[in-house]
Amino acid sequence: MIASIADLVAFLKVFHRHWLEDPSLNAALIPADLPPGMATIYRELGALVEIEPGRNNDWHAPFAAQDALLPLSRLKWIDAMVEFACENQDNWFARCPIGQADPPVYSDAADVWEPVPRGFVAVCDSLNHFLTTLCLQEAVMGSRYLLALHTDLAANQVLTVPLEPLWLNGYYVDGEPRHHFFASRDRDVLVMDHAGTWVASPIREVTGLVAHGIRVQAIH
Repeated sequence: MIASIADLVAFLKVFHRHWLEDPSLNAALIPADLPPGMATIYRELGALVEIEPGRNNDWHAPFAAQDALLPLSRLKWIDAMVEFACENQDNWFARCPIGQADPPVYSDAADVWEPVPRGFVAVCDSLNHFLTTLCLQEAVMGSRYLLALHTDLAANQVLTVPLEPLWLNGYYVDGEPRHHFFASRDRDVLVMDHAGTWVASPIREVTGLVAHGIRVQAIH
């Protein structure tokens, strides 16, 4: 189970290992006022965050598929906050205060579905928690092999290989603990339970791992 940003980074270094031999960035490039958890992700994995869809005609990206953790060059400082994430068509953004070790996260995402706009409101009381949910979601949605499963089975029962809980009850921009993630023991396959069941791997075809009788839709 992931219990810290260090755990998240360790998992993602394994899961994303095919992208780059060294995904780190020079620590001198990291703005000094970023909260520690965010700074750690950019320092240890920042070269992967810089990969955006469309590079070399490849529309997969480890941190920018459905939504995005913004590259350093796209961070914005607004009203003592740093804007660090967005929906992939800029329909919403996420910000957090600077000067705190693990600040709350604010987002205007609810303006997409609520009839009365409220602007930026608190959606998660921990940046580190929010970043974990975001980064794991993008690891799933940006994988080269991605399936949507049509099933009533629990997410940890959809494959023929054992799955272990990785991150449960993850809060995101809707402000609810609705993201659940499970991983294979070799860390090559990641399953997300949110708005359906999603099975992903960056390096191996996963269709043959799906339990018998489950209807499969290949996304890519």
